[in-house]
Amino acid sequence: MRWIDDGFRQAPVHYILQTLMAFSVIVVLIVTLDILTRGTIVAALGASAFIVFAMPKHDTARPRSLIGGHAMCMAIGLCCSLPLRLGWVEVGLAQGLLAAVAVSLSLFAMVVFNTEHPPAAGNALAFAITPVAWGHIGFTIGAVLFLALVHRLLRHWLRDLA
Repeated sequence: MRWIDDGFRQAPVHYILQTLMAFSVIVVLIVTLDILTRGTIVAALGASAFIVFAMPKHDTARPRSLIGGHAMCMAIGLCCSLPLRLGWVEVGLAQGLLAAVAVSLSLFAMVVFNTEHPPAAGNALAFAITPVAWGHIGFTIGAVLFLALVHRLLRHWLRDLA
């Protein structure tokens, strides 16, 4: 059993630079908007950054999956939050059921439409149970587009690290 990945031994510069790029992207995203109050949104974007920088050749890192997955999951999460927003149900068990519905429908939609991006399911959950404003929606869309642009621009240079 080896404690250090063979790929790191062969190309440590890629590991270090791709990690620094992921750090830079997350810093830009967090500083752009005070999203620390929406930890679940940050978590989904952090996981997306991991996929883009650690597994850039994987299908889940494709712009179609990255953008489509997040867009679909945000829309589903927002739709599932309507009963809470309109006061039709109380917070509690109903909220948990709506969250489960949002994640399950997101899973179904992503696999049916070939836009699988697992971190996006976190946004389905976040948008279903957290009161979000238009700014959060716009920010999340912008952040995902930014990640997709970085991935596209660096696609020939980035290597799979995982």
